[in-house]
Amino acid sequence: MVIQEIEQTSPGVYKLTPEAGSAFFLRAEYFLQDESLNFISRFTCRLCPQSEEPEPVVEEDILYASLCYAAESAAMTYLARAEQYRVSLAKKLLAKGIDKNVIKVALNHLEEVGYLDDYRFAGAWLRNRSIDHAEGRTRLEAELFSRGVKREDAKRALDEYCASVDEESVCRRALEKLLRKKVPSEKHYAALVRLGFSSSTIRSILSGSEC
Repeated sequence: MVIQEIEQTSPGVYKLTPEAGSAFFLRAEYFLQDESLNFISRFTCRLCPQSEEPEPVVEEDILYASLCYAAESAAMTYLARAEQYRVSLAKKLLAKGIDKNVIKVALNHLEEVGYLDDYRFAGAWLRNRSIDHAEGRTRLEAELFSRGVKREDAKRALDEYCASVDEESVCRRALEKLLRKKVPSEKHYAALVRLGFSSSTIRSILSGSEC
């Protein structure tokens, strides 16, 4: 592969145009070899760069960095649409045929720069979930864990969410749904437990509904 031109398009990102084939992009952060960055720097510092063929180890590293950047770009397409969490985003990229090790490197970068954040996703998910569902912490926690959201991020988001809502009010909403569905009263307690509410909250709501 002979490189005809290298152009920096944004901080750390370069567009490489080979003599044959299409231009491609890479992020210098993804290089594994110092020689690769030296090659880029030497090339871009010239006033009138000439075509140059990188050493085999550098060429391999350039191709690796370009694959990582392609994975990053594919991930950003999903992130531009909505918040994502790491496990789900990795599965989507795997479905596109991207190597899992390349995905790991790209997602690590996106987490470092703040574009990918399980805690932020969990908070957004909890807020959206509360619109149509009346559920307690235990159920919400199980739902987040089952999706593969990092446990420490899920717990932190749940702490903030639960501090911002009144559990009894949410439990009362859940009971009202059960009443509309004509669920027998003797099944209310078990149903509310399955929805994730604490025993003390359930007893308080059920005793109040009987008054």
